Amino acid sequence: MQYCPKCKIEIRGDKNCCPLCQGQLTREAENPAFPTLRRSKVTGFSIIKMATFLFLVLEIVMVTMGYLAEHEMNHPLPWVSLVMIGSVVAWVDLILAMYLRNNIMKIITFEVYVAMVIDYVIDRITGYHGWSVIWMIPATFFGLAIVTVCIGKIRRMRLEDYIFYLAVDAVLCMLQVIPILRGHNDFEWPAVICMACYLILAAGAVVFRFHDLKNASAKYFNV
Repeated sequence: MQYCPKCKIEIRGDKNCCPLCQGQLTREAENPAFPTLRRSKVTGFSIIKMATFLFLVLEIVMVTMGYLAEHEMNHPLPWVSLVMIGSVVAWVDLILAMYLRNNIMKIITFEVYVAMVIDYVIDRITGYHGWSVIWMIPATFFGLAIVTVCIGKIRRMRLEDYIFYLAVDAVLCMLQVIPILRGHNDFEWPAVICMACYLILAAGAVVFRFHDLKNASAKYFNV
């Protein structure tokens, strides 16, 4: 049977990676109990290549339209930059979905991080009114914590399997102090409350769930 050195478990069948941590497996796989079905000619890699080509075509078209509108027609198209950013987000989401398709927790976490970065970039491009750091990012961190816990409960995951995501979220949440210190956040309440809630969550995890934190560290960092 195949063996995962991180999770210390044996796995039946022929798997490409560990179903728990997505890590590399050792030992030889067992013979499949059922006949192997023929794989479709359309592979994940071919989908990524096609999506990448379409993404590049769209970017080139948008750059061309923006240039012609500004220099030949003297009428800039402000929506061109937003379409280009949206296409980047869609392309990144597809890559993440194909690469992390066996781990919904990772997909949601990465997509939320990408969404927060895009919100901030759009805010800066449109003149920076501060709505991204005042409302969107704190609210997104709140929602991410709730969604992470709900997914863990619905899928009946052990706390040590998803507490690492909450720990990373707590660390990144503290980065909201940077806009506050630099004077880019004119209304600090949502960000400060959000950071305080994550600190309370982290304190509770350390005090009451230290064993789960230790197990999660051992699994993800192989210590």
